[in-house]
Amino acid sequence: MLLCVNFISFSLFQGTELFTNWVGLNVDFQYVKPIFDLVNTTQTLGNGTLLSRGEAHVSIILPTEYDQVLHPAGVTIEELNTLASTKNRLQRSKFELECLGRVQVVSKPDGVFQQSVQIILKNYKDLIHFREEVFKLYVKKGGNPALFAAENFTPHITLGFKHRDIFIEDGVYKGKNACIHKIVAK
Repeated sequence: MLLCVNFISFSLFQGTELFTNWVGLNVDFQYVKPIFDLVNTTQTLGNGTLLSRGEAHVSIILPTEYDQVLHPAGVTIEELNTLASTKNRLQRSKFELECLGRVQVVSKPDGVFQQSVQIILKNYKDLIHFREEVFKLYVKKGGNPALFAAENFTPHITLGFKHRDIFIEDGVYKGKNACIHKIVAK
């Protein structure tokens, strides 16, 4: 059985600078906040030091994917919005919770210890299907198919982080590989 989270709305983030364009799915923070609060009080994960954005989302198209791959091929944010909005596709997406994950790294060049704690997702076929539709659009516009892989995707909901959130560009992967505790839904 898939766990369908109540989404607030489909998010489309856009701007004129790098890393300001991405597609995400907002998750109702009221369901995530109690998990963040619990994690942040544990000695090993937060000890009261984790920062929260006060919102929750699943990134579907990452800023680097848009900036470095999709946009140069002519894919627009408006086209991604149309794909996501058609038949309320992303709004109806279903998935399950895999585990509580943690990634850690010492950032360069400042040498600061960074940590991010997240909920790792599983059974997210709807999200992959959306990314497959994006791939088709990208290739139709002449994009190099070797540069975008719909299944190369590790959906998660970031709960909190120390100093700043960390990403694949920092050398971490927020997938099943980062699991540290099972999540039991009640």
